Amino acid sequence: MGAWGAGITSNDTAQDLLSEYKAAFYYYDVDMAVKKIDEYVRTMFDETDEEEFAAYYYSLAEFMWKKGILTDEIRDRAVKMVDSDFGMEIWIAEGKTTEKARRKALAKFRDTITSPQCAPKKIKIDFYMNDIFENGEYVAFQLKTEGKPYTFRDGKRNGLTDEEFHALDGKYVVFQKIKSHVSCVSAIVPEVCDRWAVFRMFYGIFDSPDDIKIDELEQVAFAGDNPFFSVESTMFHFKKRDCRVIGKTVPPEETENNVVQGIYLGINAPHYNADSDILRRIYV
Repeated sequence: MGAWGAGITSNDTAQDLLSEYKAAFYYYDVDMAVKKIDEYVRTMFDETDEEEFAAYYYSLAEFMWKKGILTDEIRDRAVKMVDSDFGMEIWIAEGKTTEKARRKALAKFRDTITSPQCAPKKIKIDFYMNDIFENGEYVAFQLKTEGKPYTFRDGKRNGLTDEEFHALDGKYVVFQKIKSHVSCVSAIVPEVCDRWAVFRMFYGIFDSPDDIKIDELEQVAFAGDNPFFSVESTMFHFKKRDCRVIGKTVPPEETENNVVQGIYLGINAPHYNADSDILRRIYV
């Protein structure tokens, strides 16, 4: 275990497990989540490895307390571990200063988990778990350029002035869904995973989805010869852009590991917005 401080989560083991705690308590009820977490941890270590087990059990108790779901059983066992100096050997071996810092952190932790906890909180997952659109569907996507700066990379404006950029507000571009890419999967709950929708883009800016003829579209290429890009797999931003499915064909094959570019629909900042990123790829 790598540790950079005496705190309960100031170590690699606790940090690696925090995302698994979120997934388990998001997907299961408390008792089942605790069971699944414990089964997973025991595939790696058990109580005989006191350093690792303490990092696990203390971080679990702290996480549950913060979410208002700490059980008496988990609390009482964690308190017993603290009171019996479970896992303290390595901290003592590091010298008086390190031992003192750890004991102070554990005393604070003990006080915390034995104090009243909040009402149960909803567990949130920082993943896009839904699969959006069908593979092969063409999507008309509305531009929203009004009031935004035209941002660019590498000092290249790609042929657009600010006035031209703003004049494109409300017009449409076209994407085709190629596949879904899964970037992160919970080891405990495989159903909890982070999806990204992979598209290709086409040349052309249209006044209305009704003006688009998919058999006449020409594919945009960027990032070398790679025409594919990924976006967050959520319908939230597409619904805000009056997106419409305008057709479907068999998507082109995509070679392994060539999705190297992302367009981030949720970012609208002085240094970046999705509309600029989309248009700089069309105006090459």
